[in-house]
Amino acid sequence: MNEPRGEKRMEKLQELPLLLDAYGALLTEKQRQALSLCYEEDCSLSEIAALHASSRQAAHNLIERGEAQLHEYEAALHLAENNRRRAALLAALQSFAAEAALSAGDRSRLQALLQELAACC
Repeated sequence: MNEPRGEKRMEKLQELPLLLDAYGALLTEKQRQALSLCYEEDCSLSEIAALHASSRQAAHNLIERGEAQLHEYEAALHLAENNRRRAALLAALQSFAAEAALSAGDRSRLQALLQELAACC
């Protein structure tokens, strides 16, 4: 069964900024700027076109090419997916550590290690 358009749009609004964070440096400056304006600043195609001194169609094409490039990078490298999995595993470990029957010293050491892991990854 097909997803409603609204749900698909929301998923895209959540996914693209993550992909842009992971791979934005690999895009052209114009693509990166257009995608950032679209997905992080919520600018319209008209606003993006005006900033780039181009047409709405050119802005649309620029965004579509950038999105396609981001998806190609993710398909090959999986950085965004690995970051999501790492964050979920870290949250599960933190929850487990909070509930585990550990001595105060062990709990403190485990919490310090988890904080260090969260900070670096």
